[in-house]
Amino acid sequence: MKVTVRVPASTSNLGPGYDSLGMALSLQAKFTFEPSDELVIEGCPEAYRNADNLVMQGFRMVCEKAGRPVPAVHLVIDSEVPVARGLGSSSTCIAGGMAAANAMLGNPFTTDDLFQLCTAFEGHPDNAAPAFLGGLTASFMHEGRAVAVPFSPDPAWRFVAVIPNYEVRTEEARRIVRRDIDLSAAVHTMSHAIAMVRGLETGDEALVGAACADVLHEPYRRTLIAEYNAMRAMALEAGAATFFISGSGSTMIAATKSEAVAEAFVAKVRETWPDFAARVLTVCHEGTTVTVED
Repeated sequence: MKVTVRVPASTSNLGPGYDSLGMALSLQAKFTFEPSDELVIEGCPEAYRNADNLVMQGFRMVCEKAGRPVPAVHLVIDSEVPVARGLGSSSTCIAGGMAAANAMLGNPFTTDDLFQLCTAFEGHPDNAAPAFLGGLTASFMHEGRAVAVPFSPDPAWRFVAVIPNYEVRTEEARRIVRRDIDLSAAVHTMSHAIAMVRGLETGDEALVGAACADVLHEPYRRTLIAEYNAMRAMALEAGAATFFISGSGSTMIAATKSEAVAEAFVAKVRETWPDFAARVLTVCHEGTTVTVED
């Protein structure tokens, strides 16, 4: 059989929702699997064309969980999701491999089973949830299991992703965040994350603009992105409702419901930082999808 898996990119945190809020975006990674006499991987750098490829790690985990041998496959990767830029590239790879293996084995696992496996692999569910489920999700751990609560953002939102030509290492982005916070910071985070979800659902730009203020991670992580302050000022001046770091960076996102504002900001970014990519994205309401051809 030939199995094709499509997985959306995702942004996590969305300002105050540190390690809990995630949203699928309209960039897509496509993975095509066919039986083969030996492992063959196309569509990625030579260094990753082996069994340690993240896609194959996800594929192997599902086979092992099912107690089945890992078949040799011909894998073709066709991904729009930039690697190591804070747009969930690792989750797309892991989810893609897991979903493909599950299909090849006759679907012994549910989507929630795969979500649990992906969360266990990554250590947190904020990107895994939107990768599998699509839309906006709030995720948390309960009694050893990941729980994902889905929400439906207003379809009018436009998210301008500015992707620098350098990465911010996740390890450094996590190391720089403080481990101890006071009660006022905890209250700020809870209240603002709840309001952020509501604002995205209702399309309330003023509420999103007020709710997106973060005190847990962005004050520290913005120091790892030299252009952050200038970029944020440019986005707000252009009329964006808010501006935040996508995941651990280096991608930054401006949110607006105006197509004109989004396009004007993209034009300014491309003029000022020609080496950076800038794209207008929307919410992807569909998560991981699988197509099987006999």
